[in-house]
Amino acid sequence: MGQTLHLGAPTVIESDADKTPFGVVFEDDGDLAYLYAVDRRSGDYVTLDAVCVYHFTAVLEQHMSDLEAYHPYDVRIVWSEDQLRAALLLDGVAHAAFDFERKRAYCRSNFPSQSAWSPAGHAWDQRAVEFLDGLSETVSQPEVRYTLLP
Repeated sequence: MGQTLHLGAPTVIESDADKTPFGVVFEDDGDLAYLYAVDRRSGDYVTLDAVCVYHFTAVLEQHMSDLEAYHPYDVRIVWSEDQLRAALLLDGVAHAAFDFERKRAYCRSNFPSQSAWSPAGHAWDQRAVEFLDGLSETVSQPEVRYTLLP
């Protein structure tokens, strides 16, 4: 069980890998929600890539049929056992993922369509989260920090 997320409520959720220098940050600023891949090797967070998870107005106007505006979502950031892949889950469904080893980002919104870090694009590919199928409950997950913003 993760934390409860209300879409459009300004929220930051952070998770840093224990075994690798990578981290994932989810930020909903009240309008747009992004998932960021970060590298901590320099001692600070360096953003490697960012993908849009949802635009709250699009959810309200039902342009994103897979999300409901007023539904409270269980939100989790889940890492692969080697902590080279991570996924953002809303009610158990992956909406964005990063593969740090292959330098690839994936999101259901496919926005932006590509980046310097992920030049092959951000289009959703279910294979990006196949690691979730083999993940057992005994695999330790890094700490997640959850902050509601004013």
